Amino acid sequence: MKILYICDKLITFILNEIIDLHNNNDIFILSEHSEKAYEVINKPILIKNGLDRNYHKFISFKNRKEKYFHFITKILYDFVVHPICACRAVINILKYYPNLNYGISDYLDVRYFFDAEIDVIHSPFSTPSIIDKAFLLSKILNVPFTLSFRAHDIYEGDNSLKTQKRIKKIREASQIMTISDYNKKYLEKAFHINKNIEIIHSSIDPDFFKPTNLTRSPKSIVTVCRLHEQKGLIYLINACNILNKRNIDYTCTIIGEGSEKQKYDKLIEDLQIPNIIFINNLPYNEVKNHLNNYTVFVLPCIIASDGKRDILANSLKEAMSMEIPVITSNICGIEELVDDGINGFLVPPQNAQAIADAIEKIFNNPDLGRKIGKEGRKKIKKEFNIKIEAGKIEKIFKEVKL
Repeated sequence: MKILYICDKLITFILNEIIDLHNNNDIFILSEHSEKAYEVINKPILIKNGLDRNYHKFISFKNRKEKYFHFITKILYDFVVHPICACRAVINILKYYPNLNYGISDYLDVRYFFDAEIDVIHSPFSTPSIIDKAFLLSKILNVPFTLSFRAHDIYEGDNSLKTQKRIKKIREASQIMTISDYNKKYLEKAFHINKNIEIIHSSIDPDFFKPTNLTRSPKSIVTVCRLHEQKGLIYLINACNILNKRNIDYTCTIIGEGSEKQKYDKLIEDLQIPNIIFINNLPYNEVKNHLNNYTVFVLPCIIASDGKRDILANSLKEAMSMEIPVITSNICGIEELVDDGINGFLVPPQNAQAIADAIEKIFNNPDLGRKIGKEGRKKIKKEFNIKIEAGKIEKIFKEVKL
């Protein structure tokens, strides 16, 4: 099969899904392009797996005049070389785009694939703008499209309101997928989607995230995430302050970059909290090496002021697969991943005291930590395994019809 992934964020776990599907299929990628993320993270992975030739980025222009000139030259060319596609494109842009400027942008992004003989179009993050692109190309090529909803695509900012306006397009999708039962219930309630919604977990490769050093640094805390409000790191930092006041030795390593860094630095300086280390974004294999060495992984997620939230964060799954006991907030269906007291600990959101108590419990009970870590890996291998979940997606792709 020839499968096209259209996404606004080519995050590593989406790449892993693509790589697994690439074993039996031809995969093409159309994505928004962040030069830094692409060069540091995505490009090496794409090259290693022979996918760099199939990667295409959204087109950007200096101004509207340049874009319109580009559009006129391409649409005239396509009327000669791809007359059916060009006619369908014009008809659907006029029909579905109140603002033609957006329709022209989407057309210029997707036209590369007129010759690719795509069998199915898939959106792994179904933001409103990506729904539009997938829908338009589906109409032009007369092939099915599928949508997967995760977190930022439905909860962030005004995405939910914009998605409401695209219900007719969503209902034309051959299959709708989401990553959790929490999301499924939200989609059914908020968007009144009556057709079957398939749960396909966002998953990882437990053969890659496999512990090789079970003699971990004592009393060490780690987290891996973007430094954004919804990650709740402010409560981890305050938990470290509580541990310090209890005279409990610890080190805390935070791996990631983001907009909240200055805020965290100021808090640490104001409260004079020791032993908190920040490390910038790292390649996947280096993250794995770090995870080998810590006592506990903490990700105290919250629902941010703009609605952003994590749904079964992949960094938790990576830590669980590495047999690190995890501590996270009891929100947004997290109990689908973490069974409290069995393969991790759930604490109330925005509660630094509860985080500190859970960390101290693991510090004081290394046997409990090891037991919870082993149970965590079992859960990932069984329910959040990339090979199993990618197999479910591949089955859907083979069965979908217009």
